[in-house]
Amino acid sequence: MKAAAEELCVTPSAVSQQIAKLENMTNIRLFFRTPRRLELTTEGRIYLRAIRPAFSQIAEATQRLMNEGKRNKVTVSCTSGFAIQWLLPQLPSFEKANPGVEVQISTTNRRVDLLSEGIDFAIRHGAGNYPGMESECLVNDGLLPICSPRLIAPEEGLSSPNDMARYTLLHDEHRLDWGVWFRALGIADVNTDTGPVFVDSNGVIEAAIAGKGIALVRSALVREELESGMLINPLEMPISSPIAYYLVYEESAILQRISRRFRDWITTTAAARNEHSDMLGNVRLHHRIHQRQKKMDQC
Repeated sequence: MKAAAEELCVTPSAVSQQIAKLENMTNIRLFFRTPRRLELTTEGRIYLRAIRPAFSQIAEATQRLMNEGKRNKVTVSCTSGFAIQWLLPQLPSFEKANPGVEVQISTTNRRVDLLSEGIDFAIRHGAGNYPGMESECLVNDGLLPICSPRLIAPEEGLSSPNDMARYTLLHDEHRLDWGVWFRALGIADVNTDTGPVFVDSNGVIEAAIAGKGIALVRSALVREELESGMLINPLEMPISSPIAYYLVYEESAILQRISRRFRDWITTTAAARNEHSDMLGNVRLHHRIHQRQKKMDQC
């Protein structure tokens, strides 16, 4: 009682009275009282465990409010694949515009508890439904088959999705993606249960670069590799997916000025990249149509 009273800047008797009022209101005894000590009852321990997360949220939100204008660090949680393929290549522009600000990236495939783990933002791969959280779509382009140009001999070129069955299909942890891709194109007789599975998109892209098979990824994650020719799209047939990459955060995170800057920067950057990818895709499609027309004219 004394320690609580000191923290709350009130008297021990005031704390005791509030606890007594709570017990009267709930009609539940929360403490066993002896002359020398207090001990939680079973109901008191259960109640404490239930309300402790709320206290943690209050403490974290208050700390964020107190740190407004003082903090120079932003913490982000995402998979290693997204960090390497998308976030890290873009990050220098944020650091240049915000000198002295430290961006800490925690790479993990598990779902983190933002408040209790002190994380400002998470980038999650899902349908965008995150109750109690703010979410903004970052990457939502089509699923695209990609492989090394060394994998497919020129004389064996792919002319239809069925030709994919001749090659090893590479999977990330979302192993169902290949099945979704084939079904979207009206093909149901291809076995998509074979092929190695990697823990994230980074592994599957590296395997594709090494010529180990054909991967199915979002074009935004391999834009540089496609432009350099390190990877090719053997069949211009991307499909839309209900799953996308979202920036997810507790609303209290943007109480800090630097976090608001990061949120604005990453959403603006993502929008610009998506627009660029759309333009690039249209150029490739027009080039492919032109090449086909040219072959038909030669025939």
